[in-house]
Amino acid sequence: MKLPRATLAPGRMLWRIHRQAHPALHFSRHAGRFDSPDGSFGVLYAALDFACAFAETLVRNPARRLVGWPDIAARAVTQFRLAEALPLVDLRGAGLSRLGLDATVLAGPYAVCGALAQVWHDDASAPAGIIWRSRFDPSLACVAVFERAAAALVPAGPAMSLQRMEHQVAEVLDRYGKALAPD
Repeated sequence: MKLPRATLAPGRMLWRIHRQAHPALHFSRHAGRFDSPDGSFGVLYAALDFACAFAETLVRNPARRLVGWPDIAARAVTQFRLAEALPLVDLRGAGLSRLGLDATVLAGPYAVCGALAQVWHDDASAPAGIIWRSRFDPSLACVAVFERAAAALVPAGPAMSLQRMEHQVAEVLDRYGKALAPD
């Protein structure tokens, strides 16, 4: 079966929010939705914009109305500029149906997504990762980049503490009806 594809063009920016204690260019194993079940490859999680990266990292529980400042202070944001085209398995729109899936797989057990990622990673067409709709805001897209595509990810500058991005953080909190927790 031919995998549904989307290609991000060279120069495209990806946003990644990560703990300040970890490097920006970090490929997880055994912790994320599309991580390899056997740890044979790592995955870097990012988004096409700041709001999505923030929602996926800090607004994961829709019922939670408050976000703690310590949670924000512990994180940094890094932008990556793509040095080359990034061909991705496209799980947005018709791509899911072409694979015999629906959106419930994106909110289901990580083990299922990891098994699928292993199959797609090992596909002869060698995709660089996966793109899908955020389950927290389906108008936005998330990206999982397989470790083999690391050379395509060039930091556009140093990681910046989210504490220094108060205006952007406030905009995203407002967008999702959230607020900072009182100290």
